[in-house]
Amino acid sequence: IGFILLGEIVRVASGMPLNEFAAKNIFKPLGMAHTTFLPPKAWKPLIAPTERTDGEILRGVVHDPTTRYMGGVAGHAGLFTTAADLSRWARMILNGGQLNGVRVLSTATVKKFTEPNSPPHETAIRGLGFDIDSPFSSNRGELFPIGSFGHTGFTGTSIWMDPVSKTYVILLANSVHPNLRPAISPLRSKVATAVAASVGL
Repeated sequence: IGFILLGEIVRVASGMPLNEFAAKNIFKPLGMAHTTFLPPKAWKPLIAPTERTDGEILRGVVHDPTTRYMGGVAGHAGLFTTAADLSRWARMILNGGQLNGVRVLSTATVKKFTEPNSPPHETAIRGLGFDIDSPFSSNRGELFPIGSFGHTGFTGTSIWMDPVSKTYVILLANSVHPNLRPAISPLRSKVATAVAASVGL
């Protein structure tokens, strides 16, 4: 709910729909040419299908029903991307808000995103938009240290970033095709552990 509201705040404050704001201020400056809300029909053959809904397998249509009701653009879901584009975004975060000389976030903003921001009584540690240490951070694996951070998506996608080793792990899996299956948390953990071990953590 918080990120749905955040998307609406961006829309109102900028005077631009969220998808246009993100394209102008994040995706285009970072060279993320294959990242968008509401992907064009020409991209459909390149997009992984998601679950079966009303007898139809969704492809190029956001999986989240709330976002579909909102027209396909929301602060919490609806973004389509590739591993290559997502790696550009991860490198920007790990470089303190810039990539290849292009700054899209201030260093202070990245720090605020990635440091603990949970209420004092909360045992799960989260930043603003990132998981740091919670019951949902299986994608950290067994070797990435506290201080690394990431995010998971309902359909099986995940990202984890370690600012010390400048390592990031992107997993674009699909656990809802063609029907909902158990969560892939154990797989996320194994992949992250293997990557961390390969860079000497």
